[in-house]
Amino acid sequence: MRVAVVGAGNMGANHLRVYSQLQGPQLVGLVEPNGERAEMLARQFDCQVFDRVEDLIGKVDAVTIASPSVTHGEVGSLLLENGIHCLVEKPLAVTEPECLKLIAAAEKGRAVLMVGHIERFNPAVEQLGDFLAGGHKVWALDARRMSAVSSRITDVDVVMDLMIHDLDVANGLISDDVVHVQAQGIDVQGFGHDFVTALVRYAGGTVASFTASRITQNKIRQLHVTADIGFVEADYLRQEMMIYRQSRATDLPQGPGGYVMDLAMDRVYIRHSEPLVREISHFVDAVKKGTKPKTDGAGALRSLRLAWAIQDALKATSA
Repeated sequence: MRVAVVGAGNMGANHLRVYSQLQGPQLVGLVEPNGERAEMLARQFDCQVFDRVEDLIGKVDAVTIASPSVTHGEVGSLLLENGIHCLVEKPLAVTEPECLKLIAAAEKGRAVLMVGHIERFNPAVEQLGDFLAGGHKVWALDARRMSAVSSRITDVDVVMDLMIHDLDVANGLISDDVVHVQAQGIDVQGFGHDFVTALVRYAGGTVASFTASRITQNKIRQLHVTADIGFVEADYLRQEMMIYRQSRATDLPQGPGGYVMDLAMDRVYIRHSEPLVREISHFVDAVKKGTKPKTDGAGALRSLRLAWAIQDALKATSA
């Protein structure tokens, strides 16, 4: 399986690294407009520099698209229509018509379209999905994703930069449609909202709250889930999960208002691994077997629709 990477910024370079380390895929080359960086990475990972995306056709079987978001629609459609499988870094595209075009191009070219929602491949999130499997009801969900000020991304707000990860995780756990969205936020740096809190209600009654920040002087990646079989705390950074279950509460025989609660606490030990390695391995496996990836185009569009609804709610509150 011959692979290449389009866009060799920070994320693209990480994809190059992982492809070069995996057994199976053969890293053929990269496309990167910065010639000096392209040559440096080509030497580092022993691959070829291609001048144009079109030059990859007939030379590779699969591609990671890690170029700027505004290019995803054009680049992805060209490759997919020519039967080249694509792993597109999030977001899938910047508009719904472009997303639909990519999904149609994948069908036309009979190619795998996968979107790089990396938290879905975090071992803690995968364990959480296993714990809730079997039709268990999620009553409430609270996601917090905080980061400090960074010059890494300034072309999108914090909803598309950070919160989109948690929206995708939530949509992976909750299949119901969204029926109501509220949001509040603040813009500190002038590049769009830097701190946003959103409250979402799903058709099945589940309530989810999301907070994302890129102005908080600490790095936090946490998810709390209240479900019919327990309360779960997941920490993405530590790749840890705690499960709490109350078996019974008994009144004390003496004294007013006292009671004893039997609470079982289970620490789930998770085998630590790099989510990007798991993500790319899943992509390679989907291509080889011709199976649908768990972060496919339709699922990514569903998460984007929720992100756009939150952005619309922010506009309504600031109007």
